[in-house]
Amino acid sequence: MKDKIKLIVFDISGTLIDHGSLVTVYTFQKTFKKYKIIINPELIIKDMGISKNRHIKNILKHSFINNQIIKNKINKKNLYDNLKLDFDKILKNEVKNKFDYISGFDSIMKYLKKKNILIGLTTGYPRPILNFILQKFKKEKNFIPDCAVSASDVRRGRPYNDMIIKILKVLKVKKINTIKIDDSLSGILEGKNAQVKTIGLTLSGINFLKSAYDRKKISNRIQNIKHLSLSKKFKNIKTDFVLKDISELKNLISKNFNV
Repeated sequence: MKDKIKLIVFDISGTLIDHGSLVTVYTFQKTFKKYKIIINPELIIKDMGISKNRHIKNILKHSFINNQIIKNKINKKNLYDNLKLDFDKILKNEVKNKFDYISGFDSIMKYLKKKNILIGLTTGYPRPILNFILQKFKKEKNFIPDCAVSASDVRRGRPYNDMIIKILKVLKVKKINTIKIDDSLSGILEGKNAQVKTIGLTLSGINFLKSAYDRKKISNRIQNIKHLSLSKKFKNIKTDFVLKDISELKNLISKNFNV
């Protein structure tokens, strides 16, 4: 018997907006560059999805970064606090100027509303950025989620389950009736740790690292090959389903769940 789905919890960047999670990547690079520290995308991708404050701390622990701090004689005192403040300012500006919806956003939200399925959001973004995004959703799409939680709202961010558990309590929905959708591995682990169904996205987020424009220039054959390759990452952590992006979600839900 198919499980009844009453709630879907979406990640935001790389899942609903910001194809390729490029806004987050650019923000990290611009923030650290201000202090003469160069970071490559691979170092950022490693912990993508966790709270941004913890993400900054993890990057600072890396030997490659510490070597630059020593070489450039950067004062480590208050460096983390300064990076955190600058990150939030740059992030808001990046989100504001590069706000794009991922293909399938309108159709899946319309479908879920028609089926009376609740919508939750979790994000590693701090609460002020989440509030800004929610305002954009309401103004541009007339979309208001049933519950939205930031990593800064709870004691522990991803991969811990605190954000999802908070949503389940607020909306009074059981784990068995819930799905978590995310483009990052830490976001999928968040869902696994909350004991809900999980759906990973390969081509719209951080693992593919391509804008919607750049993705369109890549042949379907190459995209399919990349999808199969990236799917292995998700399957290694026992993700229940893997899609390319949310445009495929409606078909998966109708085939595999009771709605």
